[in-house]
Amino acid sequence: MVITDKERVRRLVSLPDAKPSWATRLKESRVAIVGMGGLGNASALYLTAQGVGHLTLYDPDRVNAHNLGRQILFRPTDINRFKVEAAREHLQELAPRASFQIEPVALNEDNAEELLKGHDVIIDGLDNWNTRTVLNRFSVRHHVPVVFAGAIGYEAQVYVVNGGKPCLQCLFGDSPYADQNCALTGVLGPVVGMAGTVQAQEALKILLHAGDLLQGRIWTYDAYRAQSRIIQFTARRDCAVCGGEGE
Repeated sequence: MVITDKERVRRLVSLPDAKPSWATRLKESRVAIVGMGGLGNASALYLTAQGVGHLTLYDPDRVNAHNLGRQILFRPTDINRFKVEAAREHLQELAPRASFQIEPVALNEDNAEELLKGHDVIIDGLDNWNTRTVLNRFSVRHHVPVVFAGAIGYEAQVYVVNGGKPCLQCLFGDSPYADQNCALTGVLGPVVGMAGTVQAQEALKILLHAGDLLQGRIWTYDAYRAQSRIIQFTARRDCAVCGGEGE
């Protein structure tokens, strides 16, 4: 059965504040997903399913057996394949008309400018603080929105740096908390998926100019206690990345 673009977005364009241009806007959008772990998997699935026309996927890693508990795009038959290669194949099945570019490389300060240019939104699917700071600086420098997220243990968080202030450095500074790794402390699989799904939600809101973004606000979820909250934060006056001044 062939699924038409019109059918794919039928429920989206039925929203009370929907505009006729929404479907076309998504089809013409370009989203970069840096890291195809649990966060990137969930984000990619929803962005593709909702009709985003192009995704660029970045990740140098291959699928391992321990990934399968939270990286829901992958199957046991994908083990040892590049994550971006396996992800593209499964996403293409979901949306044959969408385009996917894969980059099995690690993003860094030297290649970020070239690899990220031309995208409307960037999704942070990383578990590496240093690379996140590269995305943060790119966002502030080029005014490209980045949807950041993290998931560790039973907790998840999502926040948006919309190309200006406040930025990632304003929120975390040099806190060691931001560099925790689920390989060491563990993580509940669905919690990662929740964070990735909220990232897709925020990216879609950015692309469609709809709703209030998690900019200057961080969404946190504690699965152990089944509690969520949103915390506001402002730019640091001494921030070396965005210039601060409390804006």
